[in-house]
Amino acid sequence: MAAPRNDDETQFPRVVAWLGLVLAVVLFLSNTVPAVRERAELRATAIDLQNLRSQYDAAIAHAIAAMPGPGGEQDLQAVLVAIDRIGWTPAELLRCYPESTMEPTPVDADEPPVLEPEVREAAFEPTGR
Repeated sequence: MAAPRNDDETQFPRVVAWLGLVLAVVLFLSNTVPAVRERAELRATAIDLQNLRSQYDAAIAHAIAAMPGPGGEQDLQAVLVAIDRIGWTPAELLRCYPESTMEPTPVDADEPPVLEPEVREAAFEPTGR
């Protein structure tokens, strides 16, 4: 048999304890769930960043090595850089080697090119723009 209930005993402490527990669970979940989502997004972003970094590293290595681009085409920027390294302009190079069948003479990059006077004068003429 159940003991008779006193009127002095109330449910207030028990209700407050349950409400406190519910509030603690709600606060815990409201902070934990977004943090778990953010961690997953950060991991995905880190993977994307790593993929981009490897693509950029490959592109930089491609540009530095001056390898032909996609489809086997020549990298024109690398050609211009190579012409500039020997101290010539593209106009000087074309005037010295007018035909593509001629074999170019190797030029030491430390020494400036020796041009014939008429070639040098023609290379530095204003273009009339």
